[in-house]
Amino acid sequence: MSVHHRLPTLAALIAIAAWMLLAHPYQGIWHDGILYFGQVLLNSRVPGLAQDIFFAGGSQDRYSAYSPLMVPLYAHLGQMGTHVAVLLVGWALMLTAVLALLRRFEPTGPLPLWGLLALAVMSPTYGGTRVFSYGEAFVTARNFAEPALLWSLVALLAGRWRAMVGLQLLAALFHPLMALPVMAVSWCHLAGSDRRWWWLLAGIPVALLAGFAGVPPWAGLLKVYDPYWWALVETGNRQVLLANWTLQDHLTVVLDLAVLLAVTRLRPSDAGTRLIYAVVLITVAFFGLTALCVDGLHIVLLTQLQLWRAHWVAHLLSMALVPWVLARLWQRGGLWPVSACALALALLNAHIGTDHGVATLSLWALASLVAWRVRNASRITVRLACGGIALCALGLSAQQLDGKLRQLSWLSPLTLWDEGLFELAAFPAVAAAGLSMLMLIARRGTAGAGIATGLSAALLCATVLHWDQRQDLARAVESPPAAGHPFMTHIPADATVYWPDQLLPVWGLLERSSHYAAPQGAGVLFNRDTGLMFGPRKASYRRINEDRERCRTGATLGRSQANWLRCDMPGNDRLMTLCADFDAPDFLVLRGLLNGKTPLASWQPAAHREPPQTFHLYACTQFRPAESP
Repeated sequence: MSVHHRLPTLAALIAIAAWMLLAHPYQGIWHDGILYFGQVLLNSRVPGLAQDIFFAGGSQDRYSAYSPLMVPLYAHLGQMGTHVAVLLVGWALMLTAVLALLRRFEPTGPLPLWGLLALAVMSPTYGGTRVFSYGEAFVTARNFAEPALLWSLVALLAGRWRAMVGLQLLAALFHPLMALPVMAVSWCHLAGSDRRWWWLLAGIPVALLAGFAGVPPWAGLLKVYDPYWWALVETGNRQVLLANWTLQDHLTVVLDLAVLLAVTRLRPSDAGTRLIYAVVLITVAFFGLTALCVDGLHIVLLTQLQLWRAHWVAHLLSMALVPWVLARLWQRGGLWPVSACALALALLNAHIGTDHGVATLSLWALASLVAWRVRNASRITVRLACGGIALCALGLSAQQLDGKLRQLSWLSPLTLWDEGLFELAAFPAVAAAGLSMLMLIARRGTAGAGIATGLSAALLCATVLHWDQRQDLARAVESPPAAGHPFMTHIPADATVYWPDQLLPVWGLLERSSHYAAPQGAGVLFNRDTGLMFGPRKASYRRINEDRERCRTGATLGRSQANWLRCDMPGNDRLMTLCADFDAPDFLVLRGLLNGKTPLASWQPAAHREPPQTFHLYACTQFRPAESP
C-alpha cells in the first residue's frame, strides 16, 4: 500500500486515539482503582494496612497477579508513570484487538475505523447501576485482563485455539471474573463446530462433587447467604442483583443483544457470525442463572462470580459493530434507512442514560417491522421520517450537553473550560461529524491526506496537554512528599482514621487504616468476616452519611459549590456521638475548623483544579467529655 493510501487511515487512527483520550480523561486513582492501589500498598510499603477492615477479613488479592506485577512497576516508574503507562498500553492493545475483530466482518473499507470511533466515544458502561465500564480511565486488574481477552477472541476466529487458551488463562490470572464469560463464549463457539468440546461439561458434576466435599471455592455452590450477610450485600453491592437494576439498565442489555442479532441477520454465516451467536447465548444464559441463583436462591459462589459480567463483551461488541449495522440497514433501501435512524436514536438514548428507552426501542422495532413489510417507499417519506428522528436526537443531545455544562459551571468552575471542551468534543455526534470531515479532507489527494493527518496530530497534541483532570487530592496521592505527610507524625502506625467520604488519602497519604469509608464494603460480597466488621461501622456512620446526602441534594438544587464542599463536614453533635462509641476512630480529618477544638495539625494540598482547601487533623478524644476528677 502506497503512502498516499496509508495517510487517510493514519489520520483516522490518530484522530480516534485523540477521541479515546477525550472520552476518557485521566482521573488518577479513582473508583475501585483505590482498592487495587491499597492492595499494592499492602504488599509493598504499608503492611500495616492488613488490619484495615477491607483486608482484615481477607481480600480478593490472592486471586490476582495484579499486586505482584504492580509493586516493581511502582518502584521503577513511580505511581503516576505506572498508571499512565498501563492505561495507554492497555487501550492500544484493546483498540488494535477490536480493529482485528472488525476486519473479520469488513476486511476493506472505512467501517472498521468507524467501529473504533464508536468504541472510543460511546458509553462503555455495562451491567446495572452504572458502576463498571470497559476501558476504564483508572488502573485495575481489568486493564490487563480486557486486552488479553479480546485478543483471545481474535485467536479464536483465526483457529488458533492454543493461543486463545493461553491468553484467557493470562487474563484469568489478573481478573477471573472478567475471563469467565469470555471462556464460556469461546467454548460455546468451539462446541458448535466440534463436538469434542462438549466433554468440558463434565466439569459441572466435578464442581458439584467438590462442593459436597467442602473444597473451596466450590463449597460456595451449596451455601446461601445468611440474612444479615445478604442484607449487607443487597445494600452495599447493589449491582450483583438484577432486581436492583433500573429499567434503563435492562433495556441497554436488550438493545445490545438486538444489535448483535441484527448483525447475524445482515451477514452470511461464518466463524464471526457463530461468535456473535455464542455471545448472545452465553449472555442470556448467564443472566438467567443470575436471576435464578442470585436474586432467587442467594447462592454464595454464583453471586460472587457475578455472571452478569457477561454483558461486558456483549456491550463492547455491540458498540463496535453499530456503525456496520447502521450502514447495512441504510444500504437496504426502502424504509430501512428509517430503521437505521431509529436505531441511532435508541443508541443515543442509551449513551445518555435517559428514561426514554422503552420509546426509542419500540420505535426501532416498529420501524424495522414496517420496513420489512413495506418494500417500496417514496424518498419524501423516508426523508420526513428520518428528519423527525434527527430532530429528536438533536433535542436529546442539546439537553444532555446543556445539563452537563450547567453542572460543571457550578461544581467545577475553575476547570469548566477543560472539562466542558472534553465533554463537547467527545460527544458521539460531534466526534462522528469530526471524523467525517477528516476523512472527506483526506480523500482530496496527497495534499488533503497530509492536511488531515496534521489536523489529527494537532487534535491529539491538544488533548494530551489537557488530558490530566485529576482532583487535587488524587494528584497529591500520586506525588506524595518524600518526607511523608505532616499528619503522619501525630498518628501512630496502628491507629484508625476517619476522613469523611475519602479512602484514598487515608491509605495513600497517611498510610493508615481507614475506620470507615463506603468502598471498604466491596469486600462484603466475598467475605462474611468482612461483613461482620463492616456492618456495625456502617450503622455507626448512618446518620452522618444521611446528613451528607441531604446536604448534597440541597447544594445541587442551589447550584452552590461552596455548599457542596461543606457537605463533607459532619456536625459537631454527630462527631461527639461517633467518638463516644465503643468502636470509635482514633483520629479525624475534617475540612473545616470546629469551635472550641484546636486541630493537631493542618494541611493544604497544592491547588491545581480546585479552590484552595485546608484539612485539619483532630483526635477523637477531643470530642469526648472530660472525665470527672
